[in-house]
Amino acid sequence: MRDVSSRALKWLIAVLLPLTLAWKLTVRADNKDHLENDVIAFLTRHGFDAVVAEGTNFRRILAVNSSCRMRMMIASNDGADRDMMRSLVAADESLIFVHQGKVYQEQPILLTVSAEVWARALRKIGWADRHKFVLAVVAQRQCDAARLPWDQLQ
Repeated sequence: MRDVSSRALKWLIAVLLPLTLAWKLTVRADNKDHLENDVIAFLTRHGFDAVVAEGTNFRRILAVNSSCRMRMMIASNDGADRDMMRSLVAADESLIFVHQGKVYQEQPILLTVSAEVWARALRKIGWADRHKFVLAVVAQRQCDAARLPWDQLQ
């Protein structure tokens, strides 16, 4: 009996190991450059000049038009860098978080973490290919960045 179960376990491993390796090889890594390009295209469609800038700790997107200046960063889904984002806000600026086209004054951490966990599972089985990102937007108050049609951001 022990010999049969040992042989069955070996066959199970022999079958499952290649399947799990194949699955891992087919899953694409998240590409923040792609996300940044989508944000830049969105901002350009809405009259901003936007570029990616390298910071000492993170990359950010700088956007300006004739009356507004904004800085955007792709934030961690778990809110780990939320305090650092707040420290970047000057007295005449505001901070908003954009997730799946909706604007939040505070990052909805439970929502952003659960959405990313679900999206990661869907990416692993090939049913989705996009990262569920959180965009932290620091903008001058006169910009009224929350009024941009963030739901159009693909």
